[in-house]
Amino acid sequence: MDSVLKWLVAQGRPEQWGTVPFSQQPGFPDRVADWTSQGVITIAERGGACVGLMAAAPGASPRVPAGVVPEGSMFIHTVMTDRGPDGRGVGSVLLAHAEHLARTLGAPALALDHWAGSPELGRIYDEHGYVQVAEYTDEQGGKAVRNLVRVRRLGPLA
Repeated sequence: MDSVLKWLVAQGRPEQWGTVPFSQQPGFPDRVADWTSQGVITIAERGGACVGLMAAAPGASPRVPAGVVPEGSMFIHTVMTDRGPDGRGVGSVLLAHAEHLARTLGAPALALDHWAGSPELGRIYDEHGYVQVAEYTDEQGGKAVRNLVRVRRLGPLA
């Protein structure tokens, strides 16, 4: 996660997550430890190296406004991939895995939130069938940050 943040800052995009490495953000290592203890992290590897990470669990994030995400949905708290060639296609594989997990649990939908300032993220999630259902503002480093909530409804298997 720190390497993805470093890449974003190098690209001139510190607005998404700021400039403080995740491993040094107060509370964030505890959040990852909590995800780990719950067994909701999926790691993608190539050649023995981590090239992606996803945390997905039942129930919406507390950041998301109440009532926006359908009851019983699986929520993708984070999905990140290596920004080099080894990370190509990994995000799609992780999102497909999230769908598998959600269907296994009988969830009616998958949901996620993301920074509103990235047309790239919007395009990626649009391509994967995630529809914008809400917007909310969060505080990050003393600044207001706009975020979008997206939902992908899961119909019955064909």
